[in-house]
Amino acid sequence: MNGATAIVVFVVSIIAAIMIHELGHFLTARWFGMRADRYFLGFGPTLWSTQRGETEYGVKALPLGGFVRIKGMSPLDERLRPVPDQILDPEAVAHDRTKEAELVPAGAPGGVGGLPEPTWSRLAEELRHRGASRELTERIVTRTRVNLGDADDLIQARTTLNEVITGEVPDTGRVGDLHHRITQGDRGRFFADRPAWQRAIVLVSGSVMHFVIAIAVLLGMFLFVAQPTGEIDTTVDAIVEGQPAEAGGLQAGDRVLAVDGVRSDDYTRLRDVIRARPDQPTDFLVERDGEEVTLTITPARATDPETGAAFGQVGFVPSDVFERYSVSRAIEEAFVGPSGFVAIFVGSFVALGRVFSPSGLMAMFSQATGAEDRAVDGAVSLVGAASLAGESGGTTYGLLMLLLLIAAINIFIGIFNLVPLPPLDGGHLAVLGIERAVNGVRRVRGRAQDFTVDPRAVAAVAIPVLAVLGMVFVALLYMDITNPIRLGG
Repeated sequence: MNGATAIVVFVVSIIAAIMIHELGHFLTARWFGMRADRYFLGFGPTLWSTQRGETEYGVKALPLGGFVRIKGMSPLDERLRPVPDQILDPEAVAHDRTKEAELVPAGAPGGVGGLPEPTWSRLAEELRHRGASRELTERIVTRTRVNLGDADDLIQARTTLNEVITGEVPDTGRVGDLHHRITQGDRGRFFADRPAWQRAIVLVSGSVMHFVIAIAVLLGMFLFVAQPTGEIDTTVDAIVEGQPAEAGGLQAGDRVLAVDGVRSDDYTRLRDVIRARPDQPTDFLVERDGEEVTLTITPARATDPETGAAFGQVGFVPSDVFERYSVSRAIEEAFVGPSGFVAIFVGSFVALGRVFSPSGLMAMFSQATGAEDRAVDGAVSLVGAASLAGESGGTTYGLLMLLLLIAAINIFIGIFNLVPLPPLDGGHLAVLGIERAVNGVRRVRGRAQDFTVDPRAVAAVAIPVLAVLGMVFVALLYMDITNPIRLGG
């Protein structure tokens, strides 16, 4: 895998992770009957969208994230009324009559059933918007028109429409099912309408999805990708440019069988033979493409900086030994191994506290201004992470490093998103916890349990949090461009 491919894989994985994060919110909200009416990738102008039932799905111009809109999380959200009440509202129908009068020549008959045609069109459109199929919508509209006949009394029309809906749409009893959406609108479907435990699950689900992604990536890595054992063999992994191995014709992929007549599968034994022959032409027996080839290479003289002793070196990098894990060991390593979920989770939690501590923030901004050298184990932006992914693509451990990076990024995002500060999901959880605690005290005191945190107070906390996060993002981005962290320091 080359560096460009690694960067593309990393960027796509982050975009996918963001959408899966939002999918967690979306699916749990829908499961609990909440109205989630928008599910989008990106921000800014809409490039494409489609309406499926009550939800609009789409893509926006800036793929810098994604969002799902759950009704009731904003105090400005308006509730949908039951379809019969909304469509057969006296003012709306009067407007429809005016519109029809403007379109229909004088003396021409009005709409079938005594109601204007625009009313029937609005009914069909609203039923489709609530999630009714095209066939079901046509049946409801047709039956209502036939049963209503020439009557134009709106009370009778509502009664007739409700009877038809009851006969055509089964009532499962679930909040948010099609029957509920048509006959009750948003009653009980706003975020604040649902029990606290359901709201908590919806809020936590985004981070949980990041943890699920990380576990899936780690399991896949340990199950399907060979892992280094820490040992090396006599196969040549790379040739150092300008060294005797290159001049002598040794190639990457060659397997060294013997040096100066000493035949062994132990790299350290062959290395000792090479070190003992500085400046002496030496025969290397190698296996290349299934055949044995003899090469003559003269090890260069080098000096041990500690002892001053001379030794020979030819300039090739031996290959690491890899092995496939069994299913049981792969599962163990993925969860509790040195590079497993628990270890990365704990490390990310500690790193989060270190980076966002007062001393950590001061150190970061000192590094950004050049007052301090950048810490090689410090935080990076997503741009810096993508750069590290690109570097990993050109190394022996490229795929392993890329997968570990993707897992670590998802775990960090999952933890960070649960920090109890608005506007993060953890901030909404904190607000929910405060409301539950206060209302619990009010219940004990026999008072109404209607306390809610003032949105202005939430905004007062969210604004400085966003300001700090913005400064951190800019500082990290600046350092990742001007002084990036490199693999190996």
